[in-house]
Amino acid sequence: MNRTQERVRSRAGLTLLEVLISLAIFLGALSALSQLIGIGSRAAVQAQLRTQAILKCQSKLSEVLAGAQPLESVSQAAFEDEENWKWSLDVQPGAYDNMLLLTVNVQYAGAGDTVTTSYQLTRQIRDPAMLLDAANTVESTTEMTLEEQL
Repeated sequence: MNRTQERVRSRAGLTLLEVLISLAIFLGALSALSQLIGIGSRAAVQAQLRTQAILKCQSKLSEVLAGAQPLESVSQAAFEDEENWKWSLDVQPGAYDNMLLLTVNVQYAGAGDTVTTSYQLTRQIRDPAMLLDAANTVESTTEMTLEEQL
């Protein structure tokens, strides 16, 4: 046997140092991947909650505009179906005469402080009281005109 054959034969396996280095690289990559998976799952939960907040906010604003909810300010009222969701309605005078500024805010507070979200919609509408006054004025003038004709 010559020297080259002896070197090849003695180098047939991995040394302990090579195994430890490869194991350290593998564990480092595994921990980095687990961190990325955790970040991704938290982002997915946040996105889902944000979407639900947007839908709930639009739904509550539609209820107010349709008259199913009274047109008065509400603070931190719970939704009927889920107690972790709260909504608020702020009714303020608008930028123009006979206008109201409605602000609906929906918040979610989960079991932990890490999972929270909120969404807010603002909309200007005509003051329904002004529309009722105008309708009453038209009705009274119509009655007066009918009485004059008779």
